[in-house]
Amino acid sequence: MSTTSTTPRDALATELERLYYIERELCDELETLAGDVSIDAVADTRATECRERLWEAVDEHCYETQRHCERIERAFDALGEEPDTRRAPEFDGLIADKEAFNNVVLNDELRPLYYLETALKLEALECTAYETAMALASAIEGEDADAVVDALRPNYDDERAMRADLESLSDGDALETLLAASPVDDASRGSLDRR
Repeated sequence: MSTTSTTPRDALATELERLYYIERELCDELETLAGDVSIDAVADTRATECRERLWEAVDEHCYETQRHCERIERAFDALGEEPDTRRAPEFDGLIADKEAFNNVVLNDELRPLYYLETALKLEALECTAYETAMALASAIEGEDADAVVDALRPNYDDERAMRADLESLSDGDALETLLAASPVDDASRGSLDRR
């Protein structure tokens, strides 16, 4: 693929390359995140239950991500393009930030709050990329555009469902339980609370 996009089809191919990169990298990163979340050094039973819910959501999304790669490959096929990747700096930044956080904050009670926020940001990034790709595909006329949208729509629906699950986890009692179990003074809690 050329480094310049001159047509909606070129722009779509570029967005598919970014999506393919994100989904392929996410397979490994979700396995790492699931492992990070599953570290069980928290004594509070309610906080442990919350971590388990987060781990289940991340683990489930890991399996979905493998299917997402296959569907993106179908979208490339529909365009008559070979699957390729293009780095997504915003994705790389989120992952680097999570790794930096892991290396600096050694308190296992605080980590799930950050992992939850990272997972929400990743889902927002993915949803936006799928929306962009489907909008670009809609700008192209023909059956190949419909095939691209048909390949990407289930991925987008999975991402939206995962985002809704994570938002319900962050907006409910689970977040309050994590905050209560975390050694953060009340003055600092406002910046962690999504409400």
